[in-house]
Amino acid sequence: MMFEQPEVRHPLEVLTEIERSAAVDQELLLRDSATPWADLLADYVDALNDLATQGTAENGYIATYGLDEGHAGGCG
Repeated sequence: MMFEQPEVRHPLEVLTEIERSAAVDQELLLRDSATPWADLLADYVDALNDLATQGTAENGYIATYGLDEGHAGGCG
């Protein structure tokens, strides 16, 4: 009696599927959120500024980043 071996998917194929699923979930959460994307992005930049300030304050240099007419950190 012969048993059929299940097909084993390539690990990168499985990871790609997981990544796509997570991206769709995140898009749905952002789309359904009452908070506008621009506000979410501004909050994210503020949080990064806080982290950068904490990490560089001890040597006297404070890095700050902001939104410059819609471009995070400015262009070129």
